[in-house]
Amino acid sequence: MGKSLLAALCAMLLSFFPASGSPPEPPGGACRCLAVGMDLFLSEGNTAPCSANNAEIMAALFASFLPEGTRVTRSVNGPGSEAGLESLIAEAFGDAREGDTAYLYLSTHGVAWEEGGGMKTALILSDGTEEAALAPERLREMMDRIPGKKVLILDCCHAGAMLPAFAGAQWRAAAGCAPREECFFMSAGEATGMGYFTAALENALRASDPGQIDPDGDGQVTLGELAARIREIYGVSEAMFLPDAAAGDAEPLFFLPGERGGAERLAGLAFGEAAEEDGLLTLSFRFRTETDVKVEYRLVPMGENGWDFAGAGRMPDRERTGQTRGLLSPGEKERSIRVSREKLGGAGAALLEIISMRGLYRQVPVPEATRVICFSSDMRGNEP
Repeated sequence: MGKSLLAALCAMLLSFFPASGSPPEPPGGACRCLAVGMDLFLSEGNTAPCSANNAEIMAALFASFLPEGTRVTRSVNGPGSEAGLESLIAEAFGDAREGDTAYLYLSTHGVAWEEGGGMKTALILSDGTEEAALAPERLREMMDRIPGKKVLILDCCHAGAMLPAFAGAQWRAAAGCAPREECFFMSAGEATGMGYFTAALENALRASDPGQIDPDGDGQVTLGELAARIREIYGVSEAMFLPDAAAGDAEPLFFLPGERGGAERLAGLAFGEAAEEDGLLTLSFRFRTETDVKVEYRLVPMGENGWDFAGAGRMPDRERTGQTRGLLSPGEKERSIRVSREKLGGAGAALLEIISMRGLYRQVPVPEATRVICFSSDMRGNEP
């Protein structure tokens, strides 16, 4: 067989059998991303450094899970005006063409109020000295000037109420909470903190087993696949997606590289079905650790105004490494949490937080998963 014919045959075979570990070849069209995080406000409480960290996390996810050559722009604590955001969007996506995709991530305060018998919402734009309330319809106008497809990710309160403004064939969107819910941050000091929803996005992409985030094994993550995984590991609020449920959305949202950088995380975390017996509710789950990691569990009661994070009970994992309880060695882990109805309190529901402590010298808590626990007779609509 001639060398040229052999080379052609090899090339044809490689097109059917891609190299192990190599990312799938994405469809045509360039991806451009803008990640915006705002922490400094005039009319709302400051959230520093959580939204800034959220923007960093999302910028890293865009760089890792979108095709090589994707351009990622990050903006922290600004702009504080509609005109400023419009200019930033034009700068980030100005050279887009039909067939390209624009990804926009926003972490900020979302506000809601009743007007004319309905619910109105706005995103707060702020740089600490200038502030503006941006209606979701106005944001849509800005993005609709950009050719191609759009992906919107919102980590802000009342985000679910904003999604209808972005309906349309060219749009896909994810929101960290239902219309009348809040999005929550885990803050742990002046330099640390992040949004629970953004942490769930990161864990879904970096720490899920392939069958959990890419069930059909094609190397691509659709909105429906991402939604299913988020709902498995995110219970602090009700994540919402557009198109709703996204079950039939076959277009890829993210692409899985050969190496996802999830070694520090609890990998493959999966929950079993809750079981009730003799006044106790048992929730079993499993995960895998690939490095030594400290793990603790927090049970957050439901108060009159929502989750009472300040009243959470804390318990380190039962495993010991040396003299340190809660320090897990690498391996497969199976755990169960047992809760009495009395421990759940008058509301009959609690939020289980699975927390890893990261950092060699200063241990920083990171939410690995959150899950609503309640007896079947007390089921709440926000249970995943």
